[in-house]
Amino acid sequence: MEGRKLMKRYLICLLIATTILSAAPPKEADDATVGSLILRSAVMPGLGELSLGENRRAKIFGGIEVGLWLTVIESMAMKKRSRSNMVSYAALHANAKLAGKGHRFAVDVANYGSSDEFNEEHQRLRLPGRVYSSDDYTWEWASEEHREQYWTYLRARATAQKIGLFAVGGMVVNRIVSAIDVSYLARLRDSGLALHVRPLTNEGSQLVLSVSF
Repeated sequence: MEGRKLMKRYLICLLIATTILSAAPPKEADDATVGSLILRSAVMPGLGELSLGENRRAKIFGGIEVGLWLTVIESMAMKKRSRSNMVSYAALHANAKLAGKGHRFAVDVANYGSSDEFNEEHQRLRLPGRVYSSDDYTWEWASEEHREQYWTYLRARATAQKIGLFAVGGMVVNRIVSAIDVSYLARLRDSGLALHVRPLTNEGSQLVLSVSF
């Protein structure tokens, strides 16, 4: 529930930001240096394009950013839900106490039917440092089916984490591409060149290069 509230707050903020990006009049491009435009796109993809009056490009980069943020927020909520399911399910069907313990213990609980089975194997492998000696680290699954169900929660959590990392990587790439794009547009502006597509009366269109003197 807390994750959903956080997601709604972020969604509202992002929608407001997108609306401002779409509706705000373009700033005077002549006063903006290439460095400042790149910085704007690095902070918020599309903002540099908006400063140059490229509203369509700004909406594309801004829309991608909103989508990636929503993906990150949802993956965080999914990860939290999966962890909560793991803790409650393991406590109910394996008498395991996952709360406050690390990911390694959660994986060990998934891989072995009981803590005795785990300890016996690691003693045979001569890994005494991995043996659980505390009563707080004991478990025993009621059945193999319950252990398999617990695995689904563990996989869901891992999947959510991967999705979140992928989205964060996408946000970095979106900023880099937007910065490169606005740098190209600014240099095109400073050179006096302009490229645009002109629709023809018959089928098709033509690419027009214009030079300002």
